[in-house]
Amino acid sequence: MIAPALRRLTTTGLRKGMGGSRVWIVIGIAAGGVRILRYLARSQPEVLYRTAIKPGDVFEVITRPPEG
Repeated sequence: MIAPALRRLTTTGLRKGMGGSRVWIVIGIAAGGVRILRYLARSQPEVLYRTAIKPGDVFEVITRPPEG
């Protein structure tokens, strides 16, 4: 919900700011900065193995507690 608003503020702010509005360029840069920070702070699970599964395939998932 917030991502589309930030994207719109970034594009509108930069577009109007390049047209000469100092307030809009500040809004565009600030919204772009927030978008970059959100991108850098995201947490993605680590993918260890990826393959296509076909009908009839059987696979087993085994987990172990962390060492140490």
